[in-house]
Amino acid sequence: MTISFPPSIFGARCDVLMDIVVISMAIILPLLWYSYKKVKVERNYRLHKNIQLTMFIILFFVVLLFEYDMKQHGGIFAMVKGSAYEGTFFLNFMIYFHTFLSITTSLIWILLIPISFNKFGKNPKPGKFSKTHKLWGKIGMWDMALTCITGLILYIFGFLL
Repeated sequence: MTISFPPSIFGARCDVLMDIVVISMAIILPLLWYSYKKVKVERNYRLHKNIQLTMFIILFFVVLLFEYDMKQHGGIFAMVKGSAYEGTFFLNFMIYFHTFLSITTSLIWILLIPISFNKFGKNPKPGKFSKTHKLWGKIGMWDMALTCITGLILYIFGFLL
């Protein structure tokens, strides 16, 4: 069974699911920064945990929608047909680079979140795992930020131009 979705609300050459993905990326960037500031400056570990978990859950479903959309349309290269940048080194590089970042970000979050829950418990506070968590959290944060930025670039060059 194939589900058909309405066209882009932004007038792009894609459907509304891709718009939802790009909107979520635009929301995630400031949330990442906010979460980082809450834990780094205010030492509000519980809020940091809740923000990270909420972002993970939202992104999990957004990525499922994105993957479904890609499968329905024959993949990203089929979806960007008609772009002024179709087939160019720039767009192809961005697609592969974004995919790499998406995979590494997913792996970091999928591993770090359950391990952190196990190590920190319901009331997170600094402990033996903090140094490792901080390192991988920063790597994951930068990875996610780059994933969002490259995703926004792909949306512009793949679906708007």
